Amino acid sequence: MTDAQENLPALPEVRIGDTDREIAARQLRIAMDEGQLDLMELDKRLASVYAAQTSTELVAVTADLPVAAAAREPIELRTGSGSRDKSGHWIVPPELTAECSSGTITIDFTQALCTHREVVVHAAVRSGAIRLLVPHGWRVDLDRVRTGSGAVQNKVTEPPLPGSTLIRVDGEIGSGVIVAGYPRPPRRSFLAWILRRPRPAA
Repeated sequence: MTDAQENLPALPEVRIGDTDREIAARQLRIAMDEGQLDLMELDKRLASVYAAQTSTELVAVTADLPVAAAAREPIELRTGSGSRDKSGHWIVPPELTAECSSGTITIDFTQALCTHREVVVHAAVRSGAIRLLVPHGWRVDLDRVRTGSGAVQNKVTEPPLPGSTLIRVDGEIGSGVIVAGYPRPPRRSFLAWILRRPRPAA
């Protein structure tokens, strides 16, 4: 390190918001549900989470938890002519790889735990399809996807919420398709249909 580098001022700490604190609190509650923390330790750490002002302070509260380690491990989804689904309650890493030939891969983020402001999806599609389902308020960027005779469809058009996650997709499509959108609203029950009640909110 040169003298000039040593004399550079330290970068300021990155300040966090309520969304970051709620994500960390959710990690702690998952750890308690899995027996990794007791109630007393949970209360102590939650107090630290809600008192945290910077990302460094927040990371220190959850760094030793398995759920935090899982959030750093990349996920790879590959299929030939079959189908692969990643859905339900799962932990989103900062990077995912999705590759399909003539099959279909669906990545559903709507019930997932995501601690990252940006998630990168490396996509490779021949004649198949990749579907990305995100919660309302998230953003999806498909501008870095190269296409042959295939198609890219971004149906995520609502204004993003403050502090929401950005899904950034790169890669290449042959004659297939990549579609990003929101989950379909739940179906009405038969009784609700008879009574002409509106569909429940997604």
